[in-house]
Amino acid sequence: MHSQLRERIRLMRARLDNAAPVAEIRAESQLFVTPAPVCDRLVMLAEISNRDHILEPSAGTGAILRAIRDTAPGAMCDAVEINSGLVRYLRENFNGVRVQCGDFMEWQPVQYYSRVIMNPPFSHGQDIRHILRAFSLLRPGGVLVAVCLNGPRQQEKLLPFSDVREELPRGTFAYTDVPTMIIRLRA
Repeated sequence: MHSQLRERIRLMRARLDNAAPVAEIRAESQLFVTPAPVCDRLVMLAEISNRDHILEPSAGTGAILRAIRDTAPGAMCDAVEINSGLVRYLRENFNGVRVQCGDFMEWQPVQYYSRVIMNPPFSHGQDIRHILRAFSLLRPGGVLVAVCLNGPRQQEKLLPFSDVREELPRGTFAYTDVPTMIIRLRA
């Protein structure tokens, strides 16, 4: 057992040693990278296809974009990110994705979307405001899938319109233990 544990630790250290920084991130940015299994679940619930026009309004390091690209490489995808360092990274690493630098709440899109997949900032009810704004950008018949705080305000304001609610285990996001959930809204 100890040799297996030592080997796992050795492999983790090797992965960490080989990791290159993608951008300067400050703690106040509220960036909590969406784990790959959660990204895959978001994309599955969004029922995306190569015909979709998809918005990722808080793109961060591109974890959700990666899952979108893996599932529907022909889909048109727009992303918004406020951190200019991350915007550079996204533009360099996600060819074909139109990446806009700015605050999603002030951003003015030129069209509506068939799908929105997102993990918005949570503090002070921002998740609710971001989700409602993103929902307003859906075409009729469109689908929004989001991670959000699993709190009383979210349950009051978002769940009545949601056809899917899945609680995520505490600790799903690194360095935080807040209760979170996935919701799906249909336009």
